[in-house]
Amino acid sequence: MAKKPLPLIEAKDLKMYFPVGGSLFGKRKLLKAVDGVSFQLYPGETFGLVGESGCGKTTVGRTLVRLYEPTGGQILFDGTDIAKLSEAEVLPYRNRMQMIFQDPYASLNPRMTVSSIIAEPLRYQGVKPQEIASRVRDLVQQVGLKEDHLNRYPHEFSGGQRQRIGIARALASHPDFIVCDEPISALDVSIQAQIINMLEELQEKLNVTYLFVSHDLSMVRHISHRVAVMYLGHIVEMAEVRELYGNMLHPYTKALMSAVPIADPDAAAKSRRIVLQGDVPKPIDPPSGCAFRTRCPHATAACAETVPELTDMGGEHYAACIRVQRGEI
Repeated sequence: MAKKPLPLIEAKDLKMYFPVGGSLFGKRKLLKAVDGVSFQLYPGETFGLVGESGCGKTTVGRTLVRLYEPTGGQILFDGTDIAKLSEAEVLPYRNRMQMIFQDPYASLNPRMTVSSIIAEPLRYQGVKPQEIASRVRDLVQQVGLKEDHLNRYPHEFSGGQRQRIGIARALASHPDFIVCDEPISALDVSIQAQIINMLEELQEKLNVTYLFVSHDLSMVRHISHRVAVMYLGHIVEMAEVRELYGNMLHPYTKALMSAVPIADPDAAAKSRRIVLQGDVPKPIDPPSGCAFRTRCPHATAACAETVPELTDMGGEHYAACIRVQRGEI
């Protein structure tokens, strides 16, 4: 049996709180965007992170690459806790961590040419101009663009081409880890598959590790090796992709998956949509105990008293639900 590799990235009890509200004399409250999240990412894998809008998945990605200063917990990068490092100390790690943003236009400087945008990370690294020019030409070819695109500006390109520019920029510094923050949600459906296929090809070639943040459950199923489901700042279920989609345990995961459209009319007719009651609680004032209990059809009084731990239910399939853990549902 092959020995499991050491994780490239590990989040341990990661917290990201934002102070909000308050006045000159009033006390500010904390919005708990990420509240005690733990998982591991291994070299060369794609880890999918899914959930409704506002669940904290984008915040997890931005915190991992230290765009946000974490409130608590650890971020182990090759065994080093970069959460504790100062801005100057974390600089050597920044070249190894990059992001592909959701909006391929807002993330590109409209006053810079494609060549300058892709070259920018290399200039920060102190790469020689001659090497930069050669590297930029290689990158545009890798992402399916042409050399004559280099002197153009972002507004001259389609959404899919802009995202390819963003991907080329992310690859410029030879990163080990890339956070893909809903990289296809702003693109036409016809272009989405092209971008996903390109990301998979680049991963196979470069052995890069992805955190793929998305609300598109079908696309996450296609690209990911493992998937974690988030709800109100917590991971409620996590497993290998086939195991998760074939054997959902948590009530929230079941409800989330039941909303995915099914192409087969016969299968769609037999499927049952689980409609959750009520609204998602505000992260500034989350419910006691299980965060999902106010909308869960299986909630009991005990769910209000206990914060469920993410527990291995067998085969590295984790669920955070006391009723699942007791075998009651």
